[in-house]
Amino acid sequence: MTTTVERLGPDDWARFRTVRQASLRGDPSAFAASAHRWLDELDVELHWRARLADVVTLVATRSGVDVGTAGLDRSGQLIGMWVDPAVRGTGVGWSLVEAVLALAPPDVPVHLRVMADNGPGVRFYERCGFRLVTVDADAEGCLAMTYAPSPGRA
Repeated sequence: MTTTVERLGPDDWARFRTVRQASLRGDPSAFAASAHRWLDELDVELHWRARLADVVTLVATRSGVDVGTAGLDRSGQLIGMWVDPAVRGTGVGWSLVEAVLALAPPDVPVHLRVMADNGPGVRFYERCGFRLVTVDADAEGCLAMTYAPSPGRA
């Protein structure tokens, strides 16, 4: 089964809202508390459009179904990464991370935060080339990781 990854724009706000809210409802412990405001507090079209205008947002699709999402914010941080549990281990996550890294400037490290108790997530990001830069969790329970670009990364 082929995975496609595409960039969403502000006009795709309803589509993004559906997949983002599915991620937060389906895997609430995978996200820092600050992400959960997207469930109800910010359930207004204007907020979703602004998010898509401000953050490069990708969605992964298999057989016409959105099964994952990830973003790259202006600071070079991979944010909002999620893959539907039904397709984990099939390469969807790799496809999203590769797409994010391809969009990042080649000479700038990409950062992310992952919940400290999300061992599978930490190991996945390590397999993708990210390295832990903190050993203690921050106030939201997250560890920081960085992908240092290799020479010639395009």
